Amino acid sequence: MEMSDGAQDSGAMMTQSTQPRTKPDLLLAWLNDALAMENALAAVLQHRIKDAKDFPAVQKADREHLAETLRHADLVKQTIARLGSKPSSAKSVFGTVFGMMQAPMTGLYKDEVVKNCLIDHAAEQFEVASYTALIDAANAIGDTQTAAICEQIRAEDEAMAARLMTLLPEVIEAHMGLLDQVSAGRAASGEQIGQPREMQPNPVA
Repeated sequence: MEMSDGAQDSGAMMTQSTQPRTKPDLLLAWLNDALAMENALAAVLQHRIKDAKDFPAVQKADREHLAETLRHADLVKQTIARLGSKPSSAKSVFGTVFGMMQAPMTGLYKDEVVKNCLIDHAAEQFEVASYTALIDAANAIGDTQTAAICEQIRAEDEAMAARLMTLLPEVIEAHMGLLDQVSAGRAASGEQIGQPREMQPNPVA
């Protein structure tokens, strides 16, 4: 179905100076928000892949997650084009906030891979909720094609969320194993576990 003329220049919902004038315009604004969300996630996943270098199963999942996210972004772009508009070039606050929510732990903590898994699972649930809203909005105006696309994306996001939960015990076990290796190495060097390094006894010459 074609959007109204006002939709041609419609930007993402949170960057528009005026509210969408019609229900189809509102759907289009929300689709632009979804596109910003997918693009923000794709940027974060590029870093996730690097962070997971010591966790092959997680890195594999992140690579597949990135490919899926890029495909979702393409599906949303195609949907916007089918509705007679173009993706917004405005920077969506929606996408920016999503990216900030996804990325805070990267590079800050030694257990970043564990925290990344937790954040990624929460982000997938956020996406599920977002596409559920889009499905309802599309159905409300009789746009069954857009609803079907969003249903497909939502199902894949639900599957990815479940996969991340399946990986979590493996990530925890692997991380705990790394800590055991570090502790064993420190013990072998004569370092007393639990004391700050500056308080450790000097080795006998």
